[in-house]
Amino acid sequence: MEQRCNDEVVQLHQFFQDWFNGVLPPTDEAFDRFSSVMAEGFVIISPNGELTERDELLERLHAAHGIWREMSRPGRIWIENLQVRHQVGDQVLVHYEEWQEIEGESRGRLSTALFRRRAGAPNGIEWLHVHEVWLPEQD
Repeated sequence: MEQRCNDEVVQLHQFFQDWFNGVLPPTDEAFDRFSSVMAEGFVIISPNGELTERDELLERLHAAHGIWREMSRPGRIWIENLQVRHQVGDQVLVHYEEWQEIEGESRGRLSTALFRRRAGAPNGIEWLHVHEVWLPEQD
């Protein structure tokens, strides 16, 4: 299960990078990589404490296609230090660092995510909940 979670986190953040940079086409088919793995009832809590439910998140991210396209260089997203913290039945709690480099500036967040097994999903799991906090800025 740890490998499934790792693969899902890395692959979904690659989707974000490609979506924001406009590498992927702005089609429902391309966007399905994201929307198909967000469980009904999914919520995310951003580093600033904002809770966003699934439908609003889908709408926001769909509208964000290509937002990094006009930057002087493509934005980057990468994942570090993913660890499974707990597994109970078909649910797994993980945490990982998500790093973004935008216009040469890197910023990280620590994310905790709850997954559930789901047959037919790209890595056999779906996202139930994410909570993010900013990592201290590095000098």
